[in-house]
Amino acid sequence: MIAVLLALSMQTTDDGNGSDYDVLIIGGGPAGLSAALQLGRSLRSVLICDNNEPRNEPAVEAHGYLTRDGIPPQKLRRLGREEVAKYGCEFQESQVTDITRDEDRFTSTLDTDVTVTSRKIVLATGVSDMLPDTDGFEELWGNGVYHCPYCHGYEVRDKPLGVLVTAPEQLEHTKLIYNLSTDLVVFTNGQDVFDEETRSEFVERGIEIEGEPITALNGTDDGLESISLADGRNVSRHALFYAPPTQQHSNLVNQLGLQVNESGLVETTQSQYGTGFTSVDGLFVAGDASSESALSIPCAVADGSMVGGTVNLELSRETFEERW
Repeated sequence: MIAVLLALSMQTTDDGNGSDYDVLIIGGGPAGLSAALQLGRSLRSVLICDNNEPRNEPAVEAHGYLTRDGIPPQKLRRLGREEVAKYGCEFQESQVTDITRDEDRFTSTLDTDVTVTSRKIVLATGVSDMLPDTDGFEELWGNGVYHCPYCHGYEVRDKPLGVLVTAPEQLEHTKLIYNLSTDLVVFTNGQDVFDEETRSEFVERGIEIEGEPITALNGTDDGLESISLADGRNVSRHALFYAPPTQQHSNLVNQLGLQVNESGLVETTQSQYGTGFTSVDGLFVAGDASSESALSIPCAVADGSMVGGTVNLELSRETFEERW
């Protein structure tokens, strides 16, 4: 329904075959829209392709974004599109399936059999969370099970909370949750994550450590209620925090041969002229998919804005030199 309303309320391309743009932005989330805003205001012709699969779709509210704290993520995207459309940016409700480069132009093929060319590309396709295959986990993701204490922690402060920790490096995440509630249980799901000294530090602070494997998360539309363990016990919890591993949401990263780090994020670099540069000349990455951006809406917006400015500077420099 939202996609239909957006298509009716925005300027869209009817038949993009042969259409040429200064910039193609792949991904219409906070990073992509923020980049588009900078570029549209800089008089650039921009096409935004988005298949309406946002990472934060399960979330009811988004927090931590100044002047928009608590806004539903879908409303934030709608407002962003409305602002960007004012500057002539166009939209395609579609997915880019193939990209090739020929001299100074990229040729991109959409899953609607539309082909467009562009001088630059901004990849803002984000990442996907890799959730455990545990009964109830995916159903409660974003509604009782959360990844970010900055995004959702305040709303569950002073409640009985849990943290799922399956590797030693995730223990630092627990300290953020301990700041929200002293009624805290660390679930290790049967994994050996504590050394003797660290375990003592946690126990001394009243943090319970539960080493039994988790068999199910139980809750309703109102959120999480309890966590079932392999020995048959149910531990009552109001919310569970877990920082899952992520993977690139788009196959284009592999197709283009972009370099990724050990966390699966695209290696981007900075220069005196800006940020978001990749190993492919003329192609930039912004937002969650980038190694230079943290995984949150405010950071994605900031990174998108900087990358948009960088792309505009690149285009300006090229045009300036061509005209001399």
